Parts: sequence; C-alpha cells; structure tokens
Amino acid sequence: MVFGKNTPTISQQNEREAEREDDDDVIEVVDEDQNQTQQVKKKPSPTDEKDPKKPLLTEVRYVGSGGSNAGGSKPWACNHCKGTFTSSYTRIHYHFFGAPVGTKAGIRRCETLLRDREKHEKLWRKVQDAENIGVSKALKNSVLSKNASSKKRIEESFAIMERHAVDMKIVRGLCANGIPFNVLRNPQFVEMVNAIKRAPDGYKPPSYEKARTVLLDECVRDVEKDLTPVKDTWYTQGVSIVSDGWSNVKHQPLINVLAVNSRGAMFMFAEDFSGVEKTGVEISKLLLGAIETIGPSNVLQVVTDNAANCKAAGREIEKVYKHVFWSPCCVHTLNLIFKDLAKEFYWLNHTYKRGKKIVKYFLNHTHALSIFRENSQLELLKVAKTRFASHYILLRRIMDCREALATTIVLNSWREWVKKGDENTKMIASQVVETIRDDNFWDDVGSVLEITKPIFLLIKFCDGEGSKMGEIYERMDNMMGEIKDVMKDNEYASYYPQVEKIVLARWEKMTIPLHCVGFALNPRFYDKNYLSKMAPGGIPRKAPNQDVEVVSGVMKTFDRISEDEEEGRVLRDQFATFHMKKGIYSMVATQADAVTMDPIDWWATYGSETPELAEVAKKVLSQLISSSSAERNWKPTTWFLFTRTFDSNLDFQIPIKPVRTKSGTSIPKACTYIEGSSSRLQEMAWENLDEEDMEDGNGKRQRLD
Repeated sequence: MVFGKNTPTISQQNEREAEREDDDDVIEVVDEDQNQTQQVKKKPSPTDEKDPKKPLLTEVRYVGSGGSNAGGSKPWACNHCKGTFTSSYTRIHYHFFGAPVGTKAGIRRCETLLRDREKHEKLWRKVQDAENIGVSKALKNSVLSKNASSKKRIEESFAIMERHAVDMKIVRGLCANGIPFNVLRNPQFVEMVNAIKRAPDGYKPPSYEKARTVLLDECVRDVEKDLTPVKDTWYTQGVSIVSDGWSNVKHQPLINVLAVNSRGAMFMFAEDFSGVEKTGVEISKLLLGAIETIGPSNVLQVVTDNAANCKAAGREIEKVYKHVFWSPCCVHTLNLIFKDLAKEFYWLNHTYKRGKKIVKYFLNHTHALSIFRENSQLELLKVAKTRFASHYILLRRIMDCREALATTIVLNSWREWVKKGDENTKMIASQVVETIRDDNFWDDVGSVLEITKPIFLLIKFCDGEGSKMGEIYERMDNMMGEIKDVMKDNEYASYYPQVEKIVLARWEKMTIPLHCVGFALNPRFYDKNYLSKMAPGGIPRKAPNQDVEVVSGVMKTFDRISEDEEEGRVLRDQFATFHMKKGIYSMVATQADAVTMDPIDWWATYGSETPELAEVAKKVLSQLISSSSAERNWKPTTWFLFTRTFDSNLDFQIPIKPVRTKSGTSIPKACTYIEGSSSRLQEMAWENLDEEDMEDGNGKRQRLD
C-alpha cells in the first residue's frame, strides 16, 4: 500500500485553491422582490478597478478585453515595470510580493519594486490597510493573509539589496584611498566592521587628530601588550639586533632597528640620519641604545650588512659588551661571491652581459615582447643589480625561455617588424638573433648555472625566515663541496682553484664564533648515520668536536660570554659531557631524537644534565644569520601598524615607533611616522625561483655606507 498515493501536496492544494479563485469571483446579490439569493457573475466595471478591497488594481491597467468571467484571467500591464501579463488578481499579488512558500508564482516579480524599497513598502502598507478595513474572499487568500512568511522573504530580499549597497560603499572606499583588496582578508578589518555594526545609533568615526594622537598611542600600547609573549622569550632564547639602511620617497636616509629571535621580529624604531655622516661611531650609538632598551644580558649579536662603517660599529659595540657579537649578513656576503666571480672570470661576465642584452632588447621593444609572449608561458626577467643573485636569476630564466626565444626569431612577424625598424634597432636585433642561435652561448649559460647554483641555493636558505645559526657552518662546507663536484666534468674545471679561493675569502669574512657554536651544539651533527655518509666533494664527514676551527670558535665564545673563569670551566666541562655522549646523552632515545627533533626543543627536553650549556645552546640556536628581515618593504605608507610583507613564520604585528632625528626630537606632523616609503618590491621570493612563476621587479636597497 502506497500511503498518500492520491493525496495532493500542500503546494498543489494552494495552487488549486488559487485557480478556483481565478475562475470564479462570486458575489451574493439579494433580490428584494423574490427575497431569494442568487449567484451571478459580476461584469467588470470601472468601479471594480478602484475597489479599496483590491488596492493592487490601481497599480495596473487592463489592456484589451478579458473573458466573460468577472474574476478570471485578463490581460493587464504593470504601471511600474511596464510588463504585460494575463492573469487573475491573485497573480497580481504574486507579481508585486511573490508567491507563498511551496506555491509556484507563475509570473515574474516586478523588478522596479525590487530595486526601490520605498515604493515596495508603500504598496505593502496600502494592501495591509485594505485588509484591515474589511477583507474579501480574494484578499483572504492573498499573499499577505495566506502566508506571513512572504513578509520575511521580502525583508530578506531587501536585506540582500542593502548588503550589496554596503559592499559597494566598502569597495569604493578602498579604491578612493588606494587600499589593496587584501585588507578584506585581514581579521583586524573584520573586527572593525563588526565593531561598527555593534556601535550605538548615531556613531561617527573618530576625527583625524584623535586618530593620529590619542587613539594611535593607545593602539601602540595594545599591540605591545600582544607582543609580550614574544618579549618573554628574550630572556630564555636571547635576541639579535638587526639593522639596515634605506631611503624613503622623500630621500630621507633611515636605519631600521629590529629585535629578532626564533619566535618573531619586533620593529623597535627607525633613525633618521639626514645631515649626519654614517660613521662607525654614530651607528654604534644607535645600536647601543637598542641594546640598552632590550637589556644587554639578552642580546647575543648585532646583524648588519658588510660595509666598513658597520664593521667599525661592531667593534665599538664589542668594546662595551664583550658578549655581544657583530655578525655580517650572510646573504650580503654570499651575494658578493657572484660579483667577485664576474670580476675574476671574463667568460662568466661576458655570458651574463650577452644574456642581459637579450632581455633588455625584448623588454625595451613592446612589439618584440608581444611576439615573444605569444610563444612563451614565462616572462623574461630584468633583475636589478641590487637584487641578490641577479646573475643566476637572469641566466636561469633565459635558459628556461630558450625554446621560445628560438621560435620567436624565425617567425615572419618578427622579421617584418625588424625590417621596419631603424638602423640601430636592426643592428641590435641581428646581435640578439646571433646570440640566440649560438650554441656556445647556451653551453656557457649552462656552465655558469651549474657552478653558481650551490651559491644561489645557500643564499635562498640564508634569506629565508627562522633561526639558521645551527646549520650555516655545515651548509657552507657542503656548498664548497658541491661546487667541486660540478666543476669536475665542467669545461671550466681548471678554474676551480680560483673559485675556491674567492669563496673561502668571503667565508672567512662571514664566519664568526657563534656560527661554530651553533654547529657544535646542534645534536644532529653527532649522529652516526650522518657521519658515516660522505660530504659533497667526496670529503669524509667528521663530528664538530673534531674540527679545529669549530672547537676554537666554541672556546672563544665561551670565554667571551663567561663572567668569570669558573663559569667558563663549567661550560667546557659540560660541552665535553655533551659531545662525548655521557649521562643522559648516552640514552638511545636521546640520540634518536637528536635527528628528528628541532635542536631547540631537543635541548629543552634533554639539557637538564648540563643546564648552563643548554641555556647557551637554546639562545645561540634561536638566532638568525641575515639582516634581510630589516630590508623588507615594511608598508609604511598609511598603515600605523607594520606587518611583515613577505612569507614568514613571524606573524606578529609590529608597533611603529616615531622616526627619531639625531637631535632626539621627533620629526613634526606628517613626518612623525615612516610615511611615504619607497614602493620597493619585495625582495625576490626565493622559494619560487626554482619554479616557473618568477616575477620581474625593480627593488631598491641602500647600504649603510
């Protein structure tokens, strides 16, 4: 038995009832002579159209002639949307207000009323008033009386319209103020919108003066409270002072100062050096002030670029605080290797210039570039000289575009375009074509990329976020071995001794005792499986304690960070316990976790037997090795809170301090905060350089010298 087989649904019942109304609008007429009630069909009359019980008839006009049935379907036109329909009075309701839930409307909605809420509400009240004074059978079954939920649907439809209007206001506000659409993803923006929704009636935004003074100061205090967990790690993990110079659009020479460790980077302040010579003494005063602010006992190193005045500033700092090391930026140092190689080897520099000429020609001629783009999914990259590893980046992209370049120069469209050019354009075009067709050029590009790739990969590693102090020493060793392996079968193998000399010369300038300590206190490098494998270059691996240079650096560090001889002796004894795997370090679990666990976590877990050494290890391993975090574009235009503009694990918003002049006073008004910074593009996203989505840019960076 099928239950409800012949039972109509509620929607079907509603439709049938509406159809019955449409077919017969019946009224009762009393005959005084016969005193009998007869049912007659009322003829349409002009008064019918103005019946207060059918107020919607005034919103339409009948066109043509209908049937003999007074109720029935008649052709009519809407006075609002001008649409023409044939239906009953019920469908007129549906046209203006929509059908009840579960009922097919059978007619489209009036678009004019959907867009005009004021008209819609006025008509809605008109129908409600008519029903209140005396509802006829037709109105009893109208949309208003039949289903109150239709009112909710109308309100929802207008809510959609209102939301769209608000959305447009927001987008126009963003466009008018040049605010990127990424702000819509910012949780702070969402919080702001929610706060405005909850605000009392009549709320007005704060004034310009109040926002930039009282409210900004309060906001800075709130953000500083949020950064308290980061500051708390300074006592346990130490901190590095990072600094680098740059210029804003007003050409003001500024120096950023940040406090960084493995938990995050905190912007401290920016110093304006306008009219002041950037000597080592002046820079050291700036950095010493930052050290005093943080607390000298929490600072392990000061990281700057490799300029001579920065090195002099480092010496001044070490005179005041012997436990604070000056550390040159590893990324800058490694980048100088590219420049040294280009100066030393003509073939490398010549190859780079030929490749650069190809890129420059296409980028300077839009029609040639258009022809190239039709045959390539990749863009040619014009990398600024100040960009790290610019030689490798440019040549790598040219190699990836080799096939597209070769296809471009054989096309008829290319030849016809070249013929139309002037003599200089034709001459350079012929040189470009000759270079692209030269197999020796492409062989040289391949050789340069093979030799320099290990350097590039190490730059990419150093320029990334996170604490790298425990790995940089070992990776430098590996880089040298990888270059040796590549040049064995390379046509330029005879140049390896010169390459090695250049790399080692830069390495000596870059390496500091802290690098040795980080290497020696990284438990992973004492693993038997690790030591059993050959290092790149065919060199046997050895534990850090067996490397004379490493042990020497460790002892120098222990001597500088110890307050007295006894403390230094304790550190040396505990270091012996650690690398000889005595006590807790001899346990199987301890040695197994040394390979899989983060070194900082490993020392926090197993360092209880050597507490003084564990404290040193956690602090050293938490430090960074480059000043790249200070060189990023810190979005200083109209934002009063800095956020990192590059992919990183440092998710904290940073409070801006006023830009200070050397006299100690704040720069007045608009210059009080670091506004109008140059729109330098983000430094090359190293994680994408091995893919096919590299981007062009014209970043600028200014050294402190």
